[in-house]
Amino acid sequence: MHVELLTIGDELCRGEIVNTNGAWMAAKLWDMQISVDHIVTCGDLEPEMTAALRNAAKRSDLVLVCGGLGPTVDDLTVDVVSKVAGLRAVEHKPSAKRMKVRFTELGIPLIGDVMRQVRHPEGSTVYENPVGAAPSFEICLDNAVVICLPGPPREMKSIFTTHLEARIAQLRAASGQEVECVAKKIFRVFGKGESVIAAAMEGLQLGQGASLHYQVVFPEVLVKVVVRDKDEYLARDQLDRVSKDVRIRLDGAIYGEDDTSMAQAVGDLLRQRGETIATAESCTGGMIGGKLTDAPGSSEYYLGGAVTYSNAEKTRQCGVEELVLETHGAVSQEVVIAMAEGIRERVGSSWAVSVSGIAGPGGGSDDRPVGTVWVAVAGPDGKTTSKKYSWPGDRDRVRLLACNWALNAVRRRIIEEETI
Repeated sequence: MHVELLTIGDELCRGEIVNTNGAWMAAKLWDMQISVDHIVTCGDLEPEMTAALRNAAKRSDLVLVCGGLGPTVDDLTVDVVSKVAGLRAVEHKPSAKRMKVRFTELGIPLIGDVMRQVRHPEGSTVYENPVGAAPSFEICLDNAVVICLPGPPREMKSIFTTHLEARIAQLRAASGQEVECVAKKIFRVFGKGESVIAAAMEGLQLGQGASLHYQVVFPEVLVKVVVRDKDEYLARDQLDRVSKDVRIRLDGAIYGEDDTSMAQAVGDLLRQRGETIATAESCTGGMIGGKLTDAPGSSEYYLGGAVTYSNAEKTRQCGVEELVLETHGAVSQEVVIAMAEGIRERVGSSWAVSVSGIAGPGGGSDDRPVGTVWVAVAGPDGKTTSKKYSWPGDRDRVRLLACNWALNAVRRRIIEEETI
């Protein structure tokens, strides 16, 4: 089935926002074993929208249009689709009623053109919006099914999962096209560059229908194994075989699979072992603790942390002696070791990780240039390991690298790889 995504909005064309809706829908369709042929973005002008819609309908079986269903004069999707299809734009009564009730409950007056967002082409199939005002609708144009969705991601995702997944599966089944099974696995690799990973994959026996893909998602690399076969069992068997070889070749550089983050990988290891962790952060400003607490259930293993940006706070919260700070400086092996050991003792955690560095753009020196970061990990075995890193780049890049390398240091210590 040939599918096209048409995303609408001047803000997309100007680069003011990233087209996350297109990426999300393409990923959802991929999970449904449907490949997207085209993702097209156009601005909020009727000629451009009309041309993009006509082109999409000519070359596709299914067109998903996202955006332009709001209440303002530049929200033209209903008008354009109706005009191209030769239909009137009419109000969807159930959506209008629900919106009026909601506005009344909130004490918001219905002013201006607010009711524009509950219109649809007359005779189209309407899918109600569970979390917003503007409904989705479906029409036939040429030989294509065209489904229009609102642009706010929360509303688009809710309509897609509530109504459209089943509808799209129905359309694919009705097309009579043979469905090819797609089995896939994503390996998340940290600490190795794309070229190094590709070199490690040389000679990998993929077999018929299997392919290998690389994607840099800074600061890590995703290695994707994809197998296509008409037989689902054969596809998954092939995927297991290739994946096993990939794991062997990349060894400890793989920290997780599919949607697992580095912080989740660390949290899973701690949970499995019944252990806990604390953090002491300087240049990362709480980023490590924030990443760890992003995961639901993180209270099982994350006890707390200290953001010790000043030397005085390193002393007060982590017990770093003033003489150590004066002698070695805040960005030093001695200080990060004292930070990690101090926070671990005070919090009573199994593990502790600390970072101190110069994120820039100022503050560097000849012996400690911008991008210098020290990381230390204190463990339940009484051992504290540390390492100095030096990265080029801007402040955000240095801080993100420091956060991820610190978490990776904990991961490697937990799995008994002492080198961090």
